Amino acid sequence: MFTWSAVGGYALLLILVRLAGSASAFILQRPALSPTLAVQALFWSAPTLFVVNLAQWKGWNPTFGIDVDNDYGFGHFSWIATPLVFLMLIPALRAIAPEAHTLRRFLAAATLSVLSFVPLYASDVWSAFYYSDYEEASESAFDERADVALDYDPEDLLAMQDGLVDAQIAALAPQRPGVVDLYLVAMAGDGAEDVFRNEVELATTVFDERFGTRGRSLSLINHVDTLPQVPLATRRNLLRTLDGLGRRIDPAEDIVLVFMTSHGSKDHDWLVQLGDLSLTQITPDDVLEAYDNAGIRWRVAVVSACYSGGYLDALASPTSLVITSARADRTSFGCGADADLTYFGRAYFAEALATQTDFAAAFKIARQHIEERERADGFDPSEPQISNGALVSAQLAQWRDGLKTAVNR
Repeated sequence: MFTWSAVGGYALLLILVRLAGSASAFILQRPALSPTLAVQALFWSAPTLFVVNLAQWKGWNPTFGIDVDNDYGFGHFSWIATPLVFLMLIPALRAIAPEAHTLRRFLAAATLSVLSFVPLYASDVWSAFYYSDYEEASESAFDERADVALDYDPEDLLAMQDGLVDAQIAALAPQRPGVVDLYLVAMAGDGAEDVFRNEVELATTVFDERFGTRGRSLSLINHVDTLPQVPLATRRNLLRTLDGLGRRIDPAEDIVLVFMTSHGSKDHDWLVQLGDLSLTQITPDDVLEAYDNAGIRWRVAVVSACYSGGYLDALASPTSLVITSARADRTSFGCGADADLTYFGRAYFAEALATQTDFAAAFKIARQHIEERERADGFDPSEPQISNGALVSAQLAQWRDGLKTAVNR
């Protein structure tokens, strides 16, 4: 598959191998060999692609903790190419410059391989091409968000938020002593795209019908169609909602699941946006603060957004299950003006949870479905993440036992 993201990398590679060839020829005291050595570096880098593909095929990436995704062009490719080319060059230089001292040939091989590939990785030149489409899409999405007509005075809309949140809390079904109840808080952050509101509605339907949250599910949505009936997905409303839940639940037994779906930034800000309202973006620390301030012990957080893996470390604990739609440095896919559901939302809520009541087991199924879709569409893998605390696993198992008992009655 041709990709523009590789153009800058290959252009820089040609320059680097030519310079590396000159440096290696100087070490060998054979200036005339400069172009020959440059060609040698390019020639012996070719087997690296086979090693990269083999690593992908065998699934060695998680085992060795490296990213050898060849769709990224020149990511960790350089770290594989450098030692491979070095090993190949040692016997090659013996044939090319037999009169050179062994130490000089060794240094020339090291110089040629290191200077050819390591600066290529450090420059990250491919990303300027790779991210251009995403940047254009982001600018377009921002323009769309700016055009959203609220038909409400912003100050009036914000002033009614506390009342809307409190009304949702007051309408909750009563807490049941001796029963592990699950409570759902579903949030849609970006009001310019229907896909996020759709996912909140899907998640609420799935949990109400399959997991007993009817009367115990709350929504925070940024969308013109839900104004002013549903509270906005804002930092303040999240804090107030969890604070209200903390006063209604039994913290010793009840579980609170927060599902967040929106766009995300490289800095791990979760986008909250609706028209020209001035809203504060939500960070991992904000979610942690909301849980902590409310005194909620048993926590499940499902964060769907680009770079959402940045929430993993902040929220992970023995009493927490944290699921994210992407790695901390990866994008996720499926949003957009024409999308019904994101890849993660469809795979997790519509497919995996249709057959599983175990949230961690459903995650494994969803991750496989997402990988298959991304591979079919030629996307770089988002690599959804999970952190499953030992204590919360036991509490969720107790909740599932109660769910089975309720179904069998």
